[in-house]
Amino acid sequence: MKKFFSLIFVIMLFVSVTVFAADLVNKDSRSYSLEISSVGTLHTSIGSNTTIMSGAPDGSTIKIKETGSTITVDGDNPVIIKDGKLSQ
Repeated sequence: MKKFFSLIFVIMLFVSVTVFAADLVNKDSRSYSLEISSVGTLHTSIGSNTTIMSGAPDGSTIKIKETGSTITVDGDNPVIIKDGKLSQ
C-alpha cells in the first residue's frame, strides 16, 4: 500500500512540474550551453533558433554558461534568449 501511495505522489509531482513549465526559446543564430537548477542541476544546451517545449520549469534558475545571463522562471510565460541574454 505504501508503494501505491508513493507512486501516486511521484506521478502528481511530475505532472505538477510539467504543467507549470515555460517554453525555452532561443532567438539567436548560435547555440548555448545551459545550466538549469531546480531540484538538482541539469547541464544541457539549446541550438540556434530553437524552442524547447516546457524546457523551463516554474521556479527554476537558468544560466547561459557562455554569457553568465541568469533568470529565475516565473510562471509559464516563455523564457527568451536574445543577444545572449535571458528574459521572460
